[in-house]
Amino acid sequence: KSALLLLNSTLSLLLLEVIGRKTFAVGVMYIYGPEFKNCILLNPSLLKDKKINKIYSQFTIRAIKSIFEECGINPKSGIPIEKQEPKPLSDRAELDNIVFDALGLTVDERKDVYRAVCRLVWNRISKAKSV
Repeated sequence: KSALLLLNSTLSLLLLEVIGRKTFAVGVMYIYGPEFKNCILLNPSLLKDKKINKIYSQFTIRAIKSIFEECGINPKSGIPIEKQEPKPLSDRAELDNIVFDALGLTVDERKDVYRAVCRLVWNRISKAKSV
């Protein structure tokens, strides 16, 4: 369960966005074996938190939304992504806080992770629309 949750953490999504293969013409990103081999994943044993089972249950019963909804950032709001205050979904925030705590990230660094993944996805999608 811990490894699956780690793969669904916003930090992992950010790292996958960086290393994934992009097809800018349609905005799709592919992750194949070579990308997974280069993917950095926290040691699942670091997630010895009692909330893991609860968070896992929540993630498995709900539909995963767009990265923007998951992170609570609206790229169409007219406010630059970098200026928005992330408002992640509650179960995502619980998972991410466990990961961020394990890494010792500050509050600002945590916000920057949400903003960075949303910025990268928005850039990829926008570029595809412009081709």
